[in-house]
Amino acid sequence: MTKKQNESELVKLSAIDEDILTALLGRELYGLEILNVLNDGRPIPIGFGSLYPALNRLEKKGLVSWHWGDEAEETGGARRKYYKVMALGVTALREVQEYRQQLAWRSGMATPGLEGA
Repeated sequence: MTKKQNESELVKLSAIDEDILTALLGRELYGLEILNVLNDGRPIPIGFGSLYPALNRLEKKGLVSWHWGDEAEETGGARRKYYKVMALGVTALREVQEYRQQLAWRSGMATPGLEGA
């Protein structure tokens, strides 16, 4: 087992952590954009008070990184903080998703999800 594999096995992800990593896969988004992606169709929307602590946790774990965007007239000169998933975040998310798929198969479901529940 390599050091990288061992590190990813130690990473614990909450449901909101998984959602954020999934929303950021393959793109960079700032806070409001992340909320818009997460809350589209979500039965109980989350707010900034849940989002930013989760982003900080993910950053401390080395799963996401961020950079400041350029100042823009449309934001009144406020700079946006853009987040993206790091390689360790992709690995950790993939491992959790694979586990969930295996769990669904062990439970006797033909496809993961709640079809026929």
